[in-house]
Amino acid sequence: MMRNIWMVLILAVFVVWSQAQPIAIDLSSLFDRDIVVETGGSGLTDPLDENRGWIDGGTLPSTYVDGAVISTQDGRASFQFAPLKRSSLDGVTLNGQTLDVPDGRYDSLDLAMLAAPGGFGNPFNFVELRYADGATDQRRFGPVAGWFNSPGAYENTKFNYTDSSDVDSIVSFSTNFGDEELFYVLQERGNGNSGGNRFVDASGFVLYVIEDIPTSLTQATLGVTVGNNFVISLSAEYWDPEASFVDGYTVVANSMELYDGFEHRALGNLKLYEFDVSPFLAQKTGELYILLTDATPQNGWGPFLQNISLYSGENRIFEETLAPAVDTSHATVYAMFQTNGGDGEAPYLYDNSGSGPSNREHRFADAGGSITYRFDLPDTVTDAKLTVDMANNFVVSLSGPTGVVRYDHISPGAAEEKNYLIDEGNSILGGGYRFADASSYMVYQFDLPDELTSAVAQISVGNQFLIEAAAGTDGAYQIEYDWVGDSGQETRDNSNFGVYEIQLDPYLRNNPQNIVRFRFSDGQPADGWGPYLTGITIVNQSGAGADPYTEALNAMEMFGDDVHNEYNKNYYTIDLGSVLQANNPAKEVYVKFTDGSAGDGWGPGIFWMAVYTGEIDILSDRLVFNDLKATNGEPANYCVALLHRRYDVDATKTLSEIVLPQLPSGDELPVYLLGATLNASQTAVEDWMIWERH
Repeated sequence: MMRNIWMVLILAVFVVWSQAQPIAIDLSSLFDRDIVVETGGSGLTDPLDENRGWIDGGTLPSTYVDGAVISTQDGRASFQFAPLKRSSLDGVTLNGQTLDVPDGRYDSLDLAMLAAPGGFGNPFNFVELRYADGATDQRRFGPVAGWFNSPGAYENTKFNYTDSSDVDSIVSFSTNFGDEELFYVLQERGNGNSGGNRFVDASGFVLYVIEDIPTSLTQATLGVTVGNNFVISLSAEYWDPEASFVDGYTVVANSMELYDGFEHRALGNLKLYEFDVSPFLAQKTGELYILLTDATPQNGWGPFLQNISLYSGENRIFEETLAPAVDTSHATVYAMFQTNGGDGEAPYLYDNSGSGPSNREHRFADAGGSITYRFDLPDTVTDAKLTVDMANNFVVSLSGPTGVVRYDHISPGAAEEKNYLIDEGNSILGGGYRFADASSYMVYQFDLPDELTSAVAQISVGNQFLIEAAAGTDGAYQIEYDWVGDSGQETRDNSNFGVYEIQLDPYLRNNPQNIVRFRFSDGQPADGWGPYLTGITIVNQSGAGADPYTEALNAMEMFGDDVHNEYNKNYYTIDLGSVLQANNPAKEVYVKFTDGSAGDGWGPGIFWMAVYTGEIDILSDRLVFNDLKATNGEPANYCVALLHRRYDVDATKTLSEIVLPQLPSGDELPVYLLGATLNASQTAVEDWMIWERH
């Protein structure tokens, strides 16, 4: 009897063990593409990319064996592929196929996929999970990074997509100065061309007219893809905008009202805006006039236009920041945020001499710019880590306490700049910088603590700058720096960009309010290369924070390449222990990001970061194999993004089928599936263990 019980137990243990193992789904009956070919061989199907061919099987890991279950190189998942080292059908073109799977309870589904060169940007497609009880779950499938992109290309970024498959177009044109657009342009003034897109600044305008609209049309939608500070006005008949932007026109959108007074100067609001034009069609004129003007004419950041369209039906519009889940159950997290200018980032952003957030909701530090974050950790912490999602030619440096007391700081374009900028003087704001050419200037005012008798202004500026300072609200300005006059150099390439210090003690004497003003103007107005300003910081001592930093990461050394296309966008982890343990009782850590190739402006792009002790697991897209190349040997300094993605499965239900996403109508760039694995539910194992104990 005891022997039989032991046999039952052994059999049960074997069953549970086998159920706990990942289960590879057999895709062989669906294979329709040759994705990976033997070195020097030719594929059985057309190349994935005419210029690059297929994936070279010779670049598979040396440990790879055809037919065997193999773990991904990060160990997170496992797959059983078709023969990859020789020419064979080994991939499925995703297009709505149904996969019959062994009925069971599973925690997750892993897919090994390749987008060549990049498809399924449509985020409205789903993987459908079907359960034995008739229930279904949908998991959003797209977007999928292209095969020469980072697998995390879309992670921690704001993604916009418009699905127009249910729209009947009446008129649609790109605002690119082409013949098609010019057919609709009736009048314009003060317009410019930026990379083939029209922009309208200051007192300028552009007036479009759509004519010959059938009077039988009673309902339609106007779509305008536009960003920055815009006003969109409509009319069913002509009114001369040279005379007035108001008379005869109805304002349907003002970005300053849409965004509660926030000025967009980095295309953070660039997207499709839709308007019901039924009231204008009801006037039966057969015409629609579309007027675009600058919502902030005083500073010149008016509408940046990409497309105008008139249509019936409805668009499906997707706008979301695509952030992977982060498992923090084995960590103590002190900070975790996206670098999007939100409340989560604000307590840690110490010095922004860079740019952003961009319309993708990330920051970047090009040329001489820098971005510094400060983390004040609990006094008991002696070891911690920083993980940051970043790309391009980054240099990351660390510092502990510097003895710096910072009294005030401003960055052009930041929300708080308006509290200090008392006179714009026709200066122009760019992405994280402000400049003043020719007769333009700008004046900043700082109200410093009343007890302060000594301080230093650190000014990040370049080009032909003239810096003047004054005490109080009516003091006379004194020249502190005149770059052209002092150096004799007429700098026009910002090569002199740096931190220039002004000792403020003389301006704090006999100045009971401790108000100090700075005026920036062009030291050589005739040629228009005035001050390029990225920040002003008021600190307690000269040289404070000049260079207390130790380099921790350098992309040029890591990749041997001046990266310009974000192929190295990834999660990088830095040990902060050396800073926390080195005479740092306050446990302050400063992290500075700078450009490893300051001459060409492709410095670090920063998307997300976390500071923590323990371990976090970022549930992101990852590479299956690290060093894959196309058959033409590309890419030279990185690898083909054969990625694996994990989808949650309801472990309380029995899964029976998986329906793959349908190829979107008109999409000629499919995604190929090479492997699929189901990971067993730990719940089932735990349930058996409870039963066994009883």
